[in-house]
Amino acid sequence: MFLHIGNSKVVNLNELIGIFNVEMKNSNTNIQFLESFPGDHVSSLEQEESNSFVLTKSKILYSPISPLTLQKRIEKNIQE
Repeated sequence: MFLHIGNSKVVNLNELIGIFNVEMKNSNTNIQFLESFPGDHVSSLEQEESNSFVLTKSKILYSPISPLTLQKRIEKNIQE
């Protein structure tokens, strides 16, 4: 199953580790983690326009959609 996270981006649910509120990335621990993450990152422009960040096994993606809405999309996909 896949999750549409906005901006024409889709994430395979098997690759998904977590969905986080973008405001969480401002803590020191999260800043260190995000800077040291070995996978791919997106542009700073997308970061500024985002409401959440999605962590997968190989990427960090930023989404304009709130974490709660993304969670609801996952729950809907699982029920179908």
